[in-house]
Amino acid sequence: MGKRIKHRQTLAALLGFAMLLGALAGATHSAAAADQRTENMVTAAEIGLIEDVRSALENGVDPNSRNESGWTALMQAAMNGHADIVRLLIDQGADVTIKGDAGWEALMLAAQFGHLKIVRMLIQQKADVNAVSRNGSTALMFASSNAHIKVVRVLLKQNATIDAKDYLGRTALLFAASEGHVRVVKQLTEAGALINFQDQEGNTPLILASRAGHEGVVRVLTAVCADLATTDATGKTALQIAEEKAHTRIVQIIQNAPACE
Repeated sequence: MGKRIKHRQTLAALLGFAMLLGALAGATHSAAAADQRTENMVTAAEIGLIEDVRSALENGVDPNSRNESGWTALMQAAMNGHADIVRLLIDQGADVTIKGDAGWEALMLAAQFGHLKIVRMLIQQKADVNAVSRNGSTALMFASSNAHIKVVRVLLKQNATIDAKDYLGRTALLFAASEGHVRVVKQLTEAGALINFQDQEGNTPLILASRAGHEGVVRVLTAVCADLATTDATGKTALQIAEEKAHTRIVQIIQNAPACE
């Protein structure tokens, strides 16, 4: 009798274990299916397939779910300029403040690629214009470094911190000056950006522009009295750097710069 009871207990235990394995397998399968649906939706948002995104949402995919790379559908839609998908996702509860693995938010991505309509849309949904990525970059820095003047103006109007600096001490003006974006440099200086701000290597906007040969930027900066005597970490001024690089016209611009108090 005791052996029968023990045998039944063993069978029950084995059955219970088998049911547990089955449940775990079922859960794993469901999770994998859900992950694939998310991957499909994020990919659809990336390439602009709005009906696929809509179908995924209607079938219960979380608008804030991430793919294996940490991207949400909103991030991909914002980066690739698909305003209609951005609107759809927002209407379905997408969070505009979610950060990717590098700390980028949808607004930063839209600003980087100059998608003005999406930038405005995200700001209307209370996206933080001063949010920072892991390396300290902001939407204003992204827009400034890529010459998206209209986005720069919108961000400044929304009180973006003009002299925020990244992990290397670079500001939006430093980025714009180093890339030679004259209109952005002019816009930022008119908005009150610090024209003599130095990054961790001692570079000012004028030094960066002089090194890179950006005559137009040098003209703008000297016209607003950028300091000609400031030196970088190597002890060189903008003029000395321009001379070394044989940027003859920039040398002339600096030498003929207006006298400033």
